[in-house]
Amino acid sequence: MLMDISKIVVLGFSTAVMAILCTSAAFFLTIIPGVPIGFCPAVPVMVAFGIWFGGVGVASAYIGCAIGGLLKGFPLNYTLLVVVGDIFMAGIPYLAFKFLKGDPLLSRWKDWVVFIIFGVLINGVIASLWGAWTMTYFRLWPGTSFVVIWVQYLIITFLLAGAISPFILRYLTPYARKNKAYKLSAG
Repeated sequence: MLMDISKIVVLGFSTAVMAILCTSAAFFLTIIPGVPIGFCPAVPVMVAFGIWFGGVGVASAYIGCAIGGLLKGFPLNYTLLVVVGDIFMAGIPYLAFKFLKGDPLLSRWKDWVVFIIFGVLINGVIASLWGAWTMTYFRLWPGTSFVVIWVQYLIITFLLAGAISPFILRYLTPYARKNKAYKLSAG
């Protein structure tokens, strides 16, 4: 069998969650006047899905946010390009936790260090650079510099991943661990 049925179920469920969070719950927030940046609650969830479900979680971040972007009315070419940032956002912490043997429960100081470095800082910088470049390239806010867009995007990404993801990981990991897809991705 190409893919275990539990991974298919998790992919469908997590993609639906991402699409809903990227569509109905996302809104624009302005930190720097004149530059609205998407405040998307899918960010902390995609970090957790990546850590819990590996490649399936990363795929759900891309597919779900692409669906969400299209449902929000963004052009197809922009949407497919901007959500590549979500691959970085979910994929970097997944790889870090897998290869550095981090525990998603964040029960040791080592787990917190891995999470902060790879689940907030590195993935946040790369994903926000990618998002800002995409927004600049497609001229979503003409006349606004790349740096202004990037700084705002970075602040929001750090806030979402740094403040909400730890609670998701700490309190929902026991439930995620009961899923066969979690066990398959952890191995």
